[in-house]
Amino acid sequence: MDGAQRLKNNNMAAMQQGKYSVVIPVYNCEHYIGEAVESALAQTHPPHEILVIDDGSTDGTRDVLQRYINSIKYVYQKNAGEPTARNNGIDVAEGEFIAFLDADDLWLPEKMQLQMECFAKDPECGLVYTDMKTFDETGILEESVRICRNLYFPSGWVFAALFNETLLQTSAAVFRKECVRRVGGFDSRLLVGSDYDFWLRIAHNYRFGYVDVPLIMYRQHAGMATRNLGKALHEGMPWEVFLLKKILSLYPEAVQEMGPKQVNHRLSLPYFAMAYDAMRQGDHKCARKLLPQAIKYWPTNVRYQGYYLLSFLRPSHFSTVRNLYGAVDAAKSRAQTT
Repeated sequence: MDGAQRLKNNNMAAMQQGKYSVVIPVYNCEHYIGEAVESALAQTHPPHEILVIDDGSTDGTRDVLQRYINSIKYVYQKNAGEPTARNNGIDVAEGEFIAFLDADDLWLPEKMQLQMECFAKDPECGLVYTDMKTFDETGILEESVRICRNLYFPSGWVFAALFNETLLQTSAAVFRKECVRRVGGFDSRLLVGSDYDFWLRIAHNYRFGYVDVPLIMYRQHAGMATRNLGKALHEGMPWEVFLLKKILSLYPEAVQEMGPKQVNHRLSLPYFAMAYDAMRQGDHKCARKLLPQAIKYWPTNVRYQGYYLLSFLRPSHFSTVRNLYGAVDAAKSRAQTT
């Protein structure tokens, strides 16, 4: 059997596994949206439809999309935020499966075929995700996020693992539309993290599948929507803490399932991450407000306590201490290798 016939047979088999809709939310992304659409059109398992939800773009996004008007369904909405755009895409999607593609990301050609094959093997699976590559204008940064960052991407009942680590990027996920009827859609109140909240709700109710191949290209660029939003407090707390507390209020039994100690350790991490970033920026006053919250959730963490004491130093003195510690640590490493 030649390659063309094999590909034809693979496509026919994939089409029998259920139709899927691609949902691409976009806001002022004229430089990248065309590539995203083309990567969806290039799938070896073709989509039933490609829905581009324009969240009130004011740049040339609509003009770019005119090139693909016969291949996509274009939906315009007044600017309401990405979660609302995703929900609108879900509402009008005709497919049994929903695959999100961020407007600045790309899919590799076999992505949907391999994910749909995974669904076919497990009819009870609610969501399938994949590994990914990262890139910027200079080229590939990471050939595999899993390998380069030494991560573990599980399958099956992954709620506990997902609670401890975000695991997946939105463009890597495909889920059954029925999941939305059971757990609800995206929380439009969340300016950042609405996808993480959604995945957690699915993970509490459905098994996940995982394809161990980097099948998306995750673009790094200065205009990424959540680059700065993730550094802001939401109702007085890091967005991750707000989101995780929301999930625990929905599923209070999860505290006992994962263990109160593990849950508290997880809740401490965003406070420390924000405090550490603040100290690197020289804002020790902000760090002194955040670190006690981290210590509250993990009182025996010596590192947290140490940074709290260091936050009372002047930023210039902190930099000196940090550089000295780095030099000592480097000397220890050299000594261990000789």
